Order: sequence, then C-alpha cells, then structure tokens
Amino acid sequence: MDLFSKFRKDYFNYLISIILPALISGISIPLFKYLLGSSGYGNFSLWFNAVLILTSTFSGWIAQSIILFYPSSSNKRSFSKKAFALSLSTQLLFFIPCFIVVWLISGDIVLAFLFCVALFFTSLQFTILPIIQSGFLSKKIIFSELIRVTSYISIAVFLLKFSGLNKLYSLFLAVIIAYASSLFYLFRQSLGLFRNIKSENTNVNKLPGIFKQFFKYGASLSLWFVFSYLLSYIDKLFILKNFGSEMQGNYQAIFDLLYKSIILVISPVVTSLFPILTSAYAGGNKKEIRNLLKKLIYYESCGFIVISVLYWLFGADLLFIILKIPDSVTFKWMGFIVIAATFTWQVAILVQKRFELKLRSLYLLLMIVIAFLSQIIFYLVFKNYHNQLLYPIGFLLATVIYLFLISFSELVAISKSLRLKAIKASVQ
Repeated sequence: MDLFSKFRKDYFNYLISIILPALISGISIPLFKYLLGSSGYGNFSLWFNAVLILTSTFSGWIAQSIILFYPSSSNKRSFSKKAFALSLSTQLLFFIPCFIVVWLISGDIVLAFLFCVALFFTSLQFTILPIIQSGFLSKKIIFSELIRVTSYISIAVFLLKFSGLNKLYSLFLAVIIAYASSLFYLFRQSLGLFRNIKSENTNVNKLPGIFKQFFKYGASLSLWFVFSYLLSYIDKLFILKNFGSEMQGNYQAIFDLLYKSIILVISPVVTSLFPILTSAYAGGNKKEIRNLLKKLIYYESCGFIVISVLYWLFGADLLFIILKIPDSVTFKWMGFIVIAATFTWQVAILVQKRFELKLRSLYLLLMIVIAFLSQIIFYLVFKNYHNQLLYPIGFLLATVIYLFLISFSELVAISKSLRLKAIKASVQ
C-alpha cells in the first residue's frame, strides 16, 4: 500500500472523529453565545484558549516526540509508559505555579483551581492521543472525541441552566469532566493495544533517557506551540482592549465557527499524516513523502477557492443569522480574512513537516517568532487607525509571513530549477 492509500484510509477515520464532534460543537457556539452573551462568551474563550496554550507548552513537545520516535522504538509498551509518566510529572511540576499565577491575575481562587485541573486533564489527554495515533487506532479516536464533546456540551448546558453556579465555574467543570472521560477511554484502549504487542526485555526507554531525547527535539517545539497559539490569540486581546468585550465576543464567535468548520475537514490531514510520515521517513521513502505533501497542498489550495466562493455567495449571510451578529461589511470581511488565514496556516503546517522529520524544531521556532513579532509590530504601527479589520489582517499577515519563511529554501530551489530549464531551452 502506497503512502497516499495509507493516508486516505486513516484520513476518513479521523475525519469522522472530527466531523461528528465538530457538528455538535458548531451548534454549541451560538448556543453558548446566547446563554453567556457576547461578553461572557468572549471572556470564557480567552480563559480556555489560555488553557490550550499552556497545554501545548507543557505537552505539545511530548506529543510530537511520541509520534516522531514511536516507530523506531524497540519497546513500544515501555516507551509509551515512560512518555505518559513524563507528561504526568510535567503537569504536577507546574500545577502550583500555574495556580498561583491565575489566582493573582483573576483574583478568584476557585477559578484558579478549576483552570489548573482543566489544564491537567487536557494535557494528559493531549499526551495519550499520539500513542493511539501511532498505534494506528484511528477508529478509537472517533469514540473518544464523541465522548469528550457530547459530555462537555450536555454538562455545560445543564450546569448553566439549572445549577446556579458561576458561569465560568460551570464551563470549566464541564471541560474537566469531558477531558477526564476521554482520557479514561483512551487509556483503556492503549492497554488493549499493548496486549497485542510483544514486549522486549530492554532498558532502552528509561525515563531520564526519554526526557533527554524528547527535550532535545521538543524544547524548541514546545515554545513553537506557544507562539503558534499566540498568533490567533493576541488579535482577540487587542480587539478587547481597543473596542471592548462586545466586539471581541462577536469576532471570537465568527473566528470560532469559521476556523472550527474549516479545521473540521483539514485537521484530519495533519492528524493522520504525521504517523505515516514518520514511519515512511524511518524507512527512507523520502520521494514518496515529498509527492504526498505536494498533492495535499494542491488539494488544500483548491479547497480554499471553493470555500471562498461559497462564503461570498451565501455563507456570510448564513453565518450572521446563526450567530445573531449584525450583517455589516466589516464583519463580512472579518470572516473572509479568517478563512484565508486558516488555509494559509494549514498549508504552512504541511510544509513544515519536512523540518520536523529532520528534527529542525529550533529553525521552526525562529520562524514563528519572526511571524509573531511582525504581527505585533503591525498592530503597533497602525494602532491609530481604529479599524477593527486590522486585527484579523494582522493574524493573516503572520500566517503568510510564516509560510513564506519556511518555504523560502524550497522557493529558491524551484527558482534555480526553472532558470536551469530556461538556460537549457535557450541553448537548444
């Protein structure tokens, strides 16, 4: 079976694992916006996005390292146990510092505790997912995501409507229960996976050894995750500061619905792709990897054109009806800019896989920092224009700069190849 066939098989499993939860989650966005109001929805989104940023910081490097090193591990059962233990140790190490920081920022000790517990379970769930992916148990992820999303929405709605609890407390309790339930299910599936894998008596995967191996590759990648989340986070903070919570909440709702709808189809590409690429790379199939990436970038580019046409034909009007947002030119352009930035970012994620396979995570970190600083500079230079569109444009600008930077060497190679062909043609 060639790489594209393997990818296609897992892609549809991951697509289902994201489509069903995302459809439910998509319905929840206008529902929560109605229950919380624009300001309340925006406030929770900022706190929960902070959880996701910290999850990526504390667990992203471990998750990516699992996918990269799992195929070549001589003892996959021991490797997975030590990787999970490393993640657990990391979460416990940072629990109290995070608690203190959130308490100082919010002035709310209960929120700080719930925030840190949510971070704990989200990070552990984020760690065990790549073990399941690397074991090619993509169907199990369908059920884990259904468990997570359905439990989150049902518990959140129940608590918001009937408990009388603080709205932020209710939503974070729902997040904790949802991720803990998904984690428990995936943990049981991982036990089943390793029952069928012959375990070798080897001491290769000692925890200190795994930490050194993961940290060498993942330390830079961990910071990369932080800046990648900041690209789509800092624009919300600037809008909140300069235009208030109502505008920020509306923009957040537009961003969430469009971004999550597009990710609904695209994210299974990356989820199913990386385990296949790492296995192929370990086997030396570099030409097949290159061809597969080119094909996927072409498909995503076509997808952007189709989605853009549909958005301007009727998608924008439908979006405003669903979210109960004023039908204005500004909000329409916000939506389109979010679409463009989302596709640009997803193409960049595909392009950067060649750097990840070569363990060049430090280079990726440098490129994402440059993109983020460019976004900040853009906001500061044009801060006196008082135009809401500046902030989604800044996000788009950052994604374009990042894609250009990581594609630069490839663009130079293509340019040289075209010049050589032109020279040969002129000589003939």
